[in-house]
Amino acid sequence: MTVLFWTVFIIIIIVIFVFLSMAFAKLSSGRLREDWQDYMRLPFDFISTGSNPINFYRKDLYRKPYDYPYRFFSSYPIPSVQYHALL
Repeated sequence: MTVLFWTVFIIIIIVIFVFLSMAFAKLSSGRLREDWQDYMRLPFDFISTGSNPINFYRKDLYRKPYDYPYRFFSSYPIPSVQYHALL
């Protein structure tokens, strides 16, 4: 048994394994079927797609700033009050 024999043997085993795993994936892909549902978020009618029931967290299109009631006074370029200081 030479090194060439073992190299060819290992390559043939790898090719057979890849072929069998691809055949198994092809046969089992028909069993899993997902139904998709469209969801509309108000007030802007933003449509997103997901599985039914939808199972991710609620993400609002507009949220108040993290330091909401507190505001900074800015005198440049015009006097105004802002939630975040511009650096």
